[in-house]
Amino acid sequence: MATKAKSEQAPKSAPAPAAKPSPLAGAFAKAVKLVDGGKYAEAMKALDTLMDEAHAAGEWAIKRRTQVYRTLAESKLHPAKAATPDAVTEIQASLNRHDTDGALKQLEKAIKAHSAQGNLHYLRAVAFAQADNAEAAAESLKKAVELDADLVFQWHMEPDFNTVRKSPLFAFTEGR
Repeated sequence: MATKAKSEQAPKSAPAPAAKPSPLAGAFAKAVKLVDGGKYAEAMKALDTLMDEAHAAGEWAIKRRTQVYRTLAESKLHPAKAATPDAVTEIQASLNRHDTDGALKQLEKAIKAHSAQGNLHYLRAVAFAQADNAEAAAESLKKAVELDADLVFQWHMEPDFNTVRKSPLFAFTEGR
């Protein structure tokens, strides 16, 4: 008995599976809304809990961003007790809100004053990556790594570079 073979064509290229959002992303978004809404005491409690959970889960990117918002909430709640947030904290908060233009304006001032700080050039690279400007991001990252070679490790883990990371402009980071 002869059977007909079913022929199914395989898709030419399957889309890459989407990265799963962190299970802590929802809690982070709620905490950010509390900070943005001026509910600093409530936000600090939520952010403290979230930092502990992120540390336990190994979610370093969320922990780092949570620390930024924790510092910001602390400075708003206790302005006399906490030092005014430094430029880097304000810039990081702008980047976390994807306020790329605001972050770039702050970065230009900060880099004029402290051009030898690699972290400022790194943050400018992040801002350009958020704006999908691979050329400017690569140029800023190159300057950042020249000033602080350890920033290349942060670049490898930073999700904001995902849209531009495969550009040949970032070839200088290979093997580091």
